[in-house]
Amino acid sequence: MIRNTDRSHLEATWLVIVNPQASNGRVGREWPAWKSRLATLIPNMEVRISTERGSATALIEEGVQAGLRYILAVGGDGIAHQVINGIMQQRTVPSTALTFALLPVGTGNDWIKTHQIPRQWEDWSSYFQKAVTRQQNLGKIIYQDKNGQAQRYFLNVAGLAYDAFVVQFTNEKTTRLPGKLFYFWATFRCLFQYRPQQGKLSFNEQEVVPPFYTINLGIGTYSGGGMQLVPHAEAAAKYMALTYVGKVSRLAVLLNSFRFYKGRIAHYSKASLHHTTQITVSPLAGEEILVEADGEFLGSSPTTITMEPLALKFLAPPQH
Repeated sequence: MIRNTDRSHLEATWLVIVNPQASNGRVGREWPAWKSRLATLIPNMEVRISTERGSATALIEEGVQAGLRYILAVGGDGIAHQVINGIMQQRTVPSTALTFALLPVGTGNDWIKTHQIPRQWEDWSSYFQKAVTRQQNLGKIIYQDKNGQAQRYFLNVAGLAYDAFVVQFTNEKTTRLPGKLFYFWATFRCLFQYRPQQGKLSFNEQEVVPPFYTINLGIGTYSGGGMQLVPHAEAAAKYMALTYVGKVSRLAVLLNSFRFYKGRIAHYSKASLHHTTQITVSPLAGEEILVEADGEFLGSSPTTITMEPLALKFLAPPQH
């Protein structure tokens, strides 16, 4: 992983993108306090509020055109996803001319686990002051939404089939439960509603055609509130981590769910783990294989996912 110990981020002007809906609106309610805390670390910042899904992309385009090169997202994995899409979609400078950081105050904070970025303010403040810049891969996903073919980037994990079914469910719900508990509850609830979908998965000159319980492609290791469905992922490797599971019984999922959180999915006989730089997923006639990325519901297949090598520059702990 490319590393740079330059500390210019401490003197830079930051574009701060805030998701006030993160953590069920708590971020919006507490933003004045968070802004005061941030001002002790970032005296020069320009704050923009992302009022609706997708608005961060336009805010980043405007900020980059105005000369800003450091971007801080305030929220969880959802706003991180929106911001990195803004970074990749702007055409003013290469993506690696911009530096990304996340203040993780949302419900879902899975991306930070891979890079050991702390959540508590005191620890995060120390991390920010000592941070170095690193680069990681991104995934590019082409899928179908209600308007036809669409494209999105992701920085952590993309999931198809059951994984996306759960995300679609959680995106429609509000909760006061902690992230991990909420995802565990949603996974259990959806288990009794989901039917494995028939499709064709193509990768590394192979074709697999079982009914799919889940398909996951990872840049990072964690998703769904701490599950490790792609424990073999490495954020700066020359490949993405692929895990797929064919048709399994609900009882088998329940009995093996501990493996998902312990990084031991490779020990489950129905799971198949691989490395790849591209996959395509095509549903069979009459089937619908749903798609999500970074915990954001996108749409359905046919889907093609490729890798953008070392496309994201971000602040990482110096010891990582």
